[in-house]
Amino acid sequence: MVIGEKIAELRKKYNYTQEKLAEKIGVTRQTISNWESNITSPDLNQASLLCKEMRININDLLDNELELKVRDNSSSVLSKLVGRKVILNFDYDNYYDMDIEYQGKVTVLSIDDEFIKVEINKGKQTISKLIDMNLVNSIKVIEEN
Repeated sequence: MVIGEKIAELRKKYNYTQEKLAEKIGVTRQTISNWESNITSPDLNQASLLCKEMRININDLLDNELELKVRDNSSSVLSKLVGRKVILNFDYDNYYDMDIEYQGKVTVLSIDDEFIKVEINKGKQTISKLIDMNLVNSIKVIEEN
């Protein structure tokens, strides 16, 4: 991924318009457009300001061979699921667990961008499982009455 694509992806991640990003780092909107179109590139000072604003390392921005994995700041949203009963939907091509498949409802014990730890009640038995978040397609919160 080239630098212009990375800048555009990061800008969109933070819901910035070109104008808003330009204002934050002290350049014009046209400058941001030129960077994203790979017509020009930021100088070192501009790149440093851009990286600080986007919370990335300058090497990640400048290395054309490195794919930038953009994460949203979903940890705060995910943390609200702790203690809640949910239904997990998985990428079953890569993960299948009969305990979760047939039980359906699980309680979230802990969660972050990488893993979710759940508790499954199976009769009198309680099972805890750690699941890679990359295998989870969706999480449905069960409204408790």
